[in-house]
Amino acid sequence: MKANETITVVNEYGKKVDLELIDAVKVDGNEYVIVGPKDSDEAYAYKSVVKNGETEYFSIGVGQEFKKVLDKYNQHDNSN
Repeated sequence: MKANETITVVNEYGKKVDLELIDAVKVDGNEYVIVGPKDSDEAYAYKSVVKNGETEYFSIGVGQEFKKVLDKYNQHDNSN
């Protein structure tokens, strides 16, 4: 996966949405993507899950899982 790539995610309402990939991180053995609308400062974290050879992305909301992903992203982003 490359930054600026467009991926389709399932949002918190179960609707498929196209978002631009910002970065990907691994937390507790799970893969997550940081994505946002094109030409926007907004960003969201989604969990990457491979089902039947296809990668699907699921919203993780704003709870503890999101905080872990955000912390990992900030560490990763600051190391570059």
